[in-house]
Amino acid sequence: MRNLLRFLKRYYYIFLFILLEGISFYIISQNSYYQGSAITTFANEIAGKISTKTQNISHYFTLGSSNESLAKENARLRSKIENSYVKYQHKAFQYNDTIYKQQFEYIDAKVIQKTINKRNNYFILNKGSIHGVKNNMGVIGPDGIVGVIINVSQNFSLVMSVLHQDSRPNIKNARTKISGTLVWEGGNYSKGKLIDIPSSIPLKIGDTIITSGFSQDFPEGISVGKITNFQKDKGTGFYVVDIKFSVDYNKLEFVYIVKNFFKEEQQQLTKDIKNE
Repeated sequence: MRNLLRFLKRYYYIFLFILLEGISFYIISQNSYYQGSAITTFANEIAGKISTKTQNISHYFTLGSSNESLAKENARLRSKIENSYVKYQHKAFQYNDTIYKQQFEYIDAKVIQKTINKRNNYFILNKGSIHGVKNNMGVIGPDGIVGVIINVSQNFSLVMSVLHQDSRPNIKNARTKISGTLVWEGGNYSKGKLIDIPSSIPLKIGDTIITSGFSQDFPEGISVGKITNFQKDKGTGFYVVDIKFSVDYNKLEFVYIVKNFFKEEQQQLTKDIKNE
């Protein structure tokens, strides 16, 4: 208390000046419309700036929960888009099934660990078997394809990234509809290559590459990237195509695990064919 009194005594003239200034501004604002309007506008501007700064700080600390909520909502909406359903047009199917039957469902997940600069790269997600996750489920991000789940524990799952020498998802050119295979040869995590595309098909720089839908892991039309360069391999009759991935794997934070309701049925058909 003694220190406070000493401080007030020492600087009382500054506080008195501020008090008198405040009284003066109040008197002016009450007796002059123009000056009062200017003072009010200035005060509101200062208060608005302080409020904006406060909200920005508050928003920064709540970004994590907001992003998780958005990921959950996006997963729900993805499950409702037309590409997630199979349309039955024949009347024979309408007795037991709706016209549209859902094929794909999405489980939102967060990337909690990842590698991008090794020869074989992986992601670890915060969703596991108790959330309905199983091996061989596809994983996509907000901007495109990510990889396939290869191992699952109760609460976590391991994803083999497309940045892996054993990852070879089937893709197609959105313009020509010709399919091929996506491979990653190491090095730059933002670039990949396409193989098995016949050199008789005209390609263009900037062509969009998407998932073909032939794989049981991914729906058709998920973004993969864009063609940046290509050349013909005279020895094989196929193109060697360079693409830039649509996903920035270094910044990837939230993903969606793809659940294919028809996968076991499709696998059974393939198994039966192989056993014949």
